[in-house]
Amino acid sequence: MYITSIYLRNFRNIKEAEICFDRNLNIFVGKNAQGKTNLCEAISVCLGGSFRRVRFSQFVPADNPKAEVLVRLKFRDDITERENIINYTISKGVVEITYNNIKMKDAAELYGVLKYVVFIPEHLNLIKGAPELRRNYLDDVALMQTKTHLKKLSRYNKALKQRNNILAGFFGDKKELSAQVAAWDEVLATEGINVTYGRLKYFNFLKKCAGEIYSELTSGAETLDMDYQSSVFKSESINFDDIDKLYKIYKKELEKNLSAEMKLRYTLAGVHRDDVNFFVNGLAARDFASQGQLRSAALALKLSEAEIIRRKNKTNPVVILDDIFSELDYVRRDYIIHHIEKSQVFITCCNLNDLSSMSGGNAWNVENGQFTKI
Repeated sequence: MYITSIYLRNFRNIKEAEICFDRNLNIFVGKNAQGKTNLCEAISVCLGGSFRRVRFSQFVPADNPKAEVLVRLKFRDDITERENIINYTISKGVVEITYNNIKMKDAAELYGVLKYVVFIPEHLNLIKGAPELRRNYLDDVALMQTKTHLKKLSRYNKALKQRNNILAGFFGDKKELSAQVAAWDEVLATEGINVTYGRLKYFNFLKKCAGEIYSELTSGAETLDMDYQSSVFKSESINFDDIDKLYKIYKKELEKNLSAEMKLRYTLAGVHRDDVNFFVNGLAARDFASQGQLRSAALALKLSEAEIIRRKNKTNPVVILDDIFSELDYVRRDYIIHHIEKSQVFITCCNLNDLSSMSGGNAWNVENGQFTKI
């Protein structure tokens, strides 16, 4: 699939713009805070939600809080060439989304309708930031492939909230507490296994592919390794053929922590506490990796994500690369460029010379939310 055009009105600092995209390469050049990332965000908003993970109220222009926001995205299928239209509007504090004139409940329903991969500078925090960022990333990768993962994750999170509410307000003995959380423990164990399966199904591919790409990015001088740290199963090598055994292990871990949870007032073990560790040349990346190594590791992850989509869905995802070339030398920039040529690509940068080895496509200068074709 590929995006043919976008129309924006009152989206952040973009008062109005209509852009027809090249099927292969689209470059947006300009200084910081001019609207390049806002355009990329508008695309993601129509396809499942902002990659900035912010509330929709932040899309409304700060200098015109009563403005009606409109984003209209058009895309086509590679084979049928059928045009699809997504309209995303905010009017008087209410969001409305339609897909081919059919009203959607929320943007999450459109996640995966058009496969895409996005890199933004904040993705460096996937390597060194909070564990929640890495869990969310693995869930996003799974969600791009199957919406079933969202259902499992939602049921788990609802059960976790209920269990934590009981822990927060409980003032009885352990036996009484065990009886109150028993039903929620069953849901946590059942859906926790499902969420773990969904994450590891794609994690193992990411681990292998990202390691290969990172090695190529560094001309074989460095290595990248990853491991999934399960707070329940203590290993990423889990046999999902024996669900009954996994269920008993999960329940036992929840029961084991109950005394400590009575004091701390929250659930100590489960997929909400899992993490991913990254190692560059055998050392923990979050502690020892340089800025360039962190960026290379994050890029390797995102390029691996695109490869998952190519192999599983037999389609080339749209690739959005926001400010990707900062702190990368010519060799690494050239490698990235030649590994995204199969896809429709959107690149933002401050210097057009960074893309001198690319040919074809369209380019725009971006200034104060206005787009001028170069």
